Amino acid sequence: MRQIQPVWQLDQNHHWKFRSHGVVILFRKDQPLCCFIMESWNRSDLEALTAQLTEAKGHDTDPNGAASGDAGTIEAKLVGHSDFISALLKWCKRSELKVRKAIVRDVPFEMIYLAGTKEFKVTIKEEPKVAPGATPRKKIKVLIVDDSSTIRKVLASICEQDPTIEVLGALERPSLVEPFIEKNRPDVMTLDIHMPEMDGVTLLKKIQSKHPIPTVMISSLTREDGPYVFDALANGAFDYIQKPSFQDIPILAPTILERIHLASTSKVQRAKAEPVARPTSEKWRQDHMILIGSSTGGTDAVARLFRQFPDQIPPVLVVQHIPPVFSKAFADRLNSSSNFLVKEAEDGDLVEPNKVLIAPGGKQMGLAETSGGKVCVHITDDAPVNRHKPSVDYLFFSAVKLQSTKVVGIILTGMGADGARGLKALRDLGCHTIGQDEASCVVYGMPKSAAEMGAVEIVSPLEEMGQRISRILKTL
Repeated sequence: MRQIQPVWQLDQNHHWKFRSHGVVILFRKDQPLCCFIMESWNRSDLEALTAQLTEAKGHDTDPNGAASGDAGTIEAKLVGHSDFISALLKWCKRSELKVRKAIVRDVPFEMIYLAGTKEFKVTIKEEPKVAPGATPRKKIKVLIVDDSSTIRKVLASICEQDPTIEVLGALERPSLVEPFIEKNRPDVMTLDIHMPEMDGVTLLKKIQSKHPIPTVMISSLTREDGPYVFDALANGAFDYIQKPSFQDIPILAPTILERIHLASTSKVQRAKAEPVARPTSEKWRQDHMILIGSSTGGTDAVARLFRQFPDQIPPVLVVQHIPPVFSKAFADRLNSSSNFLVKEAEDGDLVEPNKVLIAPGGKQMGLAETSGGKVCVHITDDAPVNRHKPSVDYLFFSAVKLQSTKVVGIILTGMGADGARGLKALRDLGCHTIGQDEASCVVYGMPKSAAEMGAVEIVSPLEEMGQRISRILKTL
């Protein structure tokens, strides 16, 4: 955490650009006092911020340096991505600090300080202007399907915040969807899971065979929704998002808009190539570990990869970006279709052959050596890494600390760059690394970032990845 010098010492305009930082601005009597840039917000960072708040509360002069008998109430303005806002809102509540405003920016943003008026302005990166005579950027046409009029209004309100998105329609009944799609050809559909007439997953299966359309499922993120969500993802859905309320708009709107934009450029995974048949009798070396990281599109990618594994496998650890309520359902679903054990990881679980450990949602999973020389997983409540909890980099870097080259690191489909730096560190250590190719990815983000920094030794289509792993583990 670093502090911009106290605002009353800033006598000229300033302009800062941020990518993944969070910003805390403290005010007293409508005057900004100081501003803190936070690259992380773990316990020590928040303790340091608490110390700064205590110092600010004891400050007995106004921003211009004049003595003041009443220092006034300190208030905060928060700017940053949703994980940062969530953590800092809790900190403000514990610190009894009033929050003046919380601004979510899940994209790079800029902050400008205007010295003349002592104001902070927050902006987002502007869309490039269309040159005279050039074709304007095509709007993303969205269809909203939900039996709740409230949710339809909330989603429409969120979409209206983005000038590049147009809501073509908001339908209540599944029976209305197919005729609407045939007539209006939307680019993206948001689809509720629980509806009358038929559930959203059944509707998705019916539609995708005739009208493949990138679909974002709307879920309450309950354990009961888990099987529906994974079934939808296995049948062509792009991703899922939390069902919003009007109160959630400031927090969830950037995430929802991001998903819609990404879905509009994605490939519907309708006709998936079948992976090479599983070599059930094949033997892979048991003294190695396979570490897998994935995000958007990853739940189905991991399942398809496991179908290529033999019955006897070395230890496997998986970090899939997933909410807490879904990670156990994800592990259980994989376990039901595998001949090896797949379970949600618990602190202290030993890393053993024929066992797959799935990182629990909302926690970090790392590797540690026991006193007896064995390797186990350490499940912590450490801060998000690259905005993620669990984080792929967190797992990969913990493996690097073990200083063992008996690791195969794999990065699968997903947005962002989580896992790229950790995979590079594994390769630099001498481990084998594999990245999914662009053609088989739902989102070519994480594998692309890893490939661009030289972290990927082998680029492979998902359908051939089992063979690539086999060549490594049979020839070592």
